[in-house]
Amino acid sequence: MAILGLAAGTIARQITQVYGPLPIVGVEIDPAIVRVGRDYFGMTMPNLQVVVGDARAFLARSPQRYTLVAVDAYRLPYIPWHLTTVEFFRQVRDHLTDDGVVAVNVGHTDTDYRLVAAMVRTLGQVFPSVHVVDLPGTFNALIIATVQPTSPENLAANLDGLQHPFLREVAGEALANLRTVPPDGPIFTDDRAPVEPLTNAIVIRYLLQGE
Repeated sequence: MAILGLAAGTIARQITQVYGPLPIVGVEIDPAIVRVGRDYFGMTMPNLQVVVGDARAFLARSPQRYTLVAVDAYRLPYIPWHLTTVEFFRQVRDHLTDDGVVAVNVGHTDTDYRLVAAMVRTLGQVFPSVHVVDLPGTFNALIIATVQPTSPENLAANLDGLQHPFLREVAGEALANLRTVPPDGPIFTDDRAPVEPLTNAIVIRYLLQGE
């Protein structure tokens, strides 16, 4: 697994608790956050390799392929545009196995899914299947794109076979919170990725509507 946007290692700890000590590479651009994770959040798992640097530069150098790549580097309104583009996700695709998955955390408000829709459209240029899972009680959605064609029925069919109770619970919640978000808005590319104007518009609408 690769985590692009490791922060203090929450995802790495959860994955290790559920799946055991599978190899994880975590990329974090801020060395101060890495120190905080190690000093205060127990980010000392022996199966976690920490790389300090930019996620896209890391992919450009790495020969490794992964079953799962998690992109957890977006926080409204501060989103690194170069990690949102078709070219970036082609890099991710090149580092996935033939049954690989990319999962991306993307922000929204209760009524404004424009960024999610644009990301669905962008990811759809690279991957055959793109799914959106709402995270109840948050301003976040999880976008999941797969190298192989997939459908919600695949998750439903495999649900009863999941042995870990936490994994079974989370997968059930994901199935219950699947949301249809039609691809819409700009396709983000290295030549044109208007992420900042879009996120600013979402924040301004949220403030003016008093949500």
